[in-house]
Amino acid sequence: MRVENARAGAPGWWAGAAGYPAAEGFLSAASVAPGDLATLHLASASRTVDVAWYRLGWYGGAGGRLLRRTQITAAPAASLPQPSPLGLIEPGWPAAAEIGIDESWTSGMHLAVLQATDGGDVGYVPFVVRPRDGASPADRAPVLVVNAATTWQAYNCWGGKSLYAYNSSGVPMPSGAQQAVQVTFDRPHALDQGAGLLFYWEIQFIRWLERQPRDVEYASDVDLVLHPDVFSGRRLVVFQGHHEYWSRGMRETVEGLIAAGTNVLFLSANEMYWQVRLGDSPVGPARRVTCYKLAAPDPVQLTDPQLTTTLWRNPPVRQPEAAVVGQMYAHVVTQPADWRVVNAGHWLYANTGLRNGDSMVNLVGQEYDTFHPKLAPPGTILLAQSPVVPDHYDPSTPPIHTATMYTAPSGATVFAAGTFQWSWALDDFGRRTWAGIRTPLDRRVGIMTANLLNRLGDGVA
Repeated sequence: MRVENARAGAPGWWAGAAGYPAAEGFLSAASVAPGDLATLHLASASRTVDVAWYRLGWYGGAGGRLLRRTQITAAPAASLPQPSPLGLIEPGWPAAAEIGIDESWTSGMHLAVLQATDGGDVGYVPFVVRPRDGASPADRAPVLVVNAATTWQAYNCWGGKSLYAYNSSGVPMPSGAQQAVQVTFDRPHALDQGAGLLFYWEIQFIRWLERQPRDVEYASDVDLVLHPDVFSGRRLVVFQGHHEYWSRGMRETVEGLIAAGTNVLFLSANEMYWQVRLGDSPVGPARRVTCYKLAAPDPVQLTDPQLTTTLWRNPPVRQPEAAVVGQMYAHVVTQPADWRVVNAGHWLYANTGLRNGDSMVNLVGQEYDTFHPKLAPPGTILLAQSPVVPDHYDPSTPPIHTATMYTAPSGATVFAAGTFQWSWALDDFGRRTWAGIRTPLDRRVGIMTANLLNRLGDGVA
């Protein structure tokens, strides 16, 4: 990664995110590997679209490196199809171009920047370049960072439907609900001109991580199902940001990694909350995400109850996420809360100067996790206990954010931060605010992150 980030950067990947894009698109896979062929699907009122392909990182502060420029003929913008009975909206745009992923492209988060030749605001298409399939363990980076592609799609309301009522519109479903129970990767992202949640939760961590001389690679959470081999042979797998929606295959892969001795960081909150099922689309495998959110209407709850798309902790599934994560989602907070330190003598806090009871400002939010001692693995310890103000009263869930760590029988260590906003204290890109309150940069969070990576990942001092 040091070699990659020593290359010349170019700031053109960031053109703002304030309008509606004049060209929109999606790639045929959430992640691609060097040597792969992928298809880019575009629509624009302009006949042609200029596409600039970037890898995101640090690059001396430029934040990205220009890899290639292409000009592609786009499909004309067309009216949307009516949603299916499950709410699925797939625009059906034909492939505008077949894209060869160059053998020289380094694993990482990438962004295609779309500019209609007739002008207008840019559009974005985010995707991951994962490590080459079949690489030997000796050639693999010890640390693998995972993009939350499935959760991005759950919140994506492009075309009028997401898995949420608050940002869904149009024709109600047969159940009377506004939200869909099935969404698709075969459409652009509605948020930030196609960038999805990239600029909210993930870009800051990437920028911080790639300032350092660390050996890391990247994958999508869909790769836990489609390319599980990419995860083997790692010392550490990192989930950061917002990893809320998990299929059974995704969870089983992570459980297998932990059982085999791989360390895991959840620099996140509200992870592994909803079970989903991934299905194929006309474009490719694992492109449709189904989540009924209630057991009764899900047709599999009678035939295969363990695949019911409800909360992992709820019947008929009854597999609380705390068994893997160490703690569980509690609530949204009304405003960010301060992280309150406990067990300050733990190596997590080495060189921070933090003592028990000290706080780090506005580090806890937008949602928080909390500890359930009867559900967590034996020996789970607390590293933070932070009072919060939840968005509503719930007598079953304490208004206390926690951070936890446990060691599995295999020797694997699992750390859970219990907050979305960890990355906001690492780098100053983007909004970094919740409820109008900003999370400041905090060098101590950087030291803690480095402690985690050094101890559990690449061993860089």
